[in-house]
Amino acid sequence: MKIQKITPRGKQILVQPNSEKSRVSEHGLLTPSNIEQEKKAVGLVIATGPEIKDVKKGNKVIFGAYAGEKIKLHNGAKEVEYVLLYDEDVLAFLE
Repeated sequence: MKIQKITPRGKQILVQPNSEKSRVSEHGLLTPSNIEQEKKAVGLVIATGPEIKDVKKGNKVIFGAYAGEKIKLHNGAKEVEYVLLYDEDVLAFLE
C-alpha cells in the first residue's frame, strides 16, 4: 500500500493525537479519557502550513477535544489517525 502524505495549507496544523487517549483538564491535569467531562486533547505536531509562525513540527500541544477535522492516512500497512487544526485551535504548548 502506498504511504500517504499531507501538507496543511495556510494557517492549519496537522497533529497526531496522543495514543494513550489521555486528556488534559481545564486545570492542566492529565486524566483518563473515561471520565465523562469535556477534556482537552494532547498531541504531537506533525506538519504546519506556510503561514504558521509560532507552532513547529515536534511541538506537543493541547487543543480542544472536538476541535479540527479528524482524518486517517495510510502509513504503509497501518492506518494512522490525525487531526487537522487551525492555528487558533491550539490552546497551549506542553514541555
